[in-house]
Amino acid sequence: SLTHSAGQWLFQPCDTQHSYIVDSSTELNQELMPLLAQAPQEIFADISAYIDTTTQHLIPTQRYRLQTQGPACNDPDLARLQLRASGNEPFWSILQTPRGLIFNQIDQASIALPYIEEELGNGRFYISSEANEQNLKLWITPKQCIDSMSGTVYHLQAKLQWNQETLTGCATFGGLRN
Repeated sequence: SLTHSAGQWLFQPCDTQHSYIVDSSTELNQELMPLLAQAPQEIFADISAYIDTTTQHLIPTQRYRLQTQGPACNDPDLARLQLRASGNEPFWSILQTPRGLIFNQIDQASIALPYIEEELGNGRFYISSEANEQNLKLWITPKQCIDSMSGTVYHLQAKLQWNQETLTGCATFGGLRN
């Protein structure tokens, strides 16, 4: 999690008591400031980073997700997922696991689907499924995406074609994705 104190961001990894000062020259700082008003106590950050051994500062190398609400370190799905994609108006979500996709819509039963994933280059990829008379196509693009309801900042944009409907949203990697 990230906290803001005395003009600095402090990062505390899950399951530890040690905090690191986040290097102020990173792009991450610009993304965090608008979230501070929503969550003055703490912001959950799913990032990759390294420690500068000279200054003991944390240097973020990739931001996956910045979240002001939700399960944070206690997310039960993170460890078992390859990808989570979701959107609003209408709500939808896709959980990608090694065993298949789980597609959720509001007021509908979850649907489990087999899938094929294809790399498209430049970090983009495509997931598709045609089973049980359902047609799902999901395009994932590495580009900042902000959830329209929660304000969560993601590192991936998602475009879903479900049967004849096209929906947009955001996505992030799960713990099983390299």
